[in-house]
Amino acid sequence: MKKVLISILVCVAIIGVAAVGTKFFGWKCSPLREYRVNTDRQIRETRDRIAEIEKENSRDMKNIERLRDQYSRLGTIYLQKSLWDMAIESFERSVKYGATPGVLYSLGIAHANRGVERDSMDDIDRAESYYKKALAMKDDLNDARNALAILLFYHKDEKDRALAMAEEVVARDKNFYIARFTLGRFYYEMNRPARALSVYEELYADLERLPPSDIINDYKNQCRENIQRIMSEMRRSKG
Repeated sequence: MKKVLISILVCVAIIGVAAVGTKFFGWKCSPLREYRVNTDRQIRETRDRIAEIEKENSRDMKNIERLRDQYSRLGTIYLQKSLWDMAIESFERSVKYGATPGVLYSLGIAHANRGVERDSMDDIDRAESYYKKALAMKDDLNDARNALAILLFYHKDEKDRALAMAEEVVARDKNFYIARFTLGRFYYEMNRPARALSVYEELYADLERLPPSDIINDYKNQCRENIQRIMSEMRRSKG
């Protein structure tokens, strides 16, 4: 059971901005090509807007909210480009103008990825803290709970706690398909192939009922491959 299953990358939707992702599971989220092509221009435009707003009344609530949102947008672009330092700096500036669950979650994502790349437990600890802060503000932010479970499982060696958290996320929302991939992966890596197989089979059956789309087709393909691999390994172990 040591082979690594194909897993879906945790794709997160930051409130009010574009989609970004983490590298924990190694599978790249589709589309966003158009978004990536124009990131340099978007960075320039966002910086220009920030500069304009900062020239205005800094105590005006509307300007404060605009700066919060623009720094969040800038951080999201840097996150999409895997520029963790710049993403963290931008999100921290956004928080200065008012913390939101989405931005705190994004800070967790940026610190977690930087921590993995640089083998920094300080960043991993900061990621955990930001995920928890995001959940304290919005308990039903399942993206943050799923990301926290992944961090605990792979980087804190708290597998039982992570598994319980993943089970909770799935119980809360069975339509959060990423969390079901996470749960299946956890069962698999904890040498519980039958439970992992059950998760993937149920997930595939639910995906089959959905209208086709690129992302749903990707999910189904990944799910099918995981099912086939687990079944093959289980047959070999019985032989």
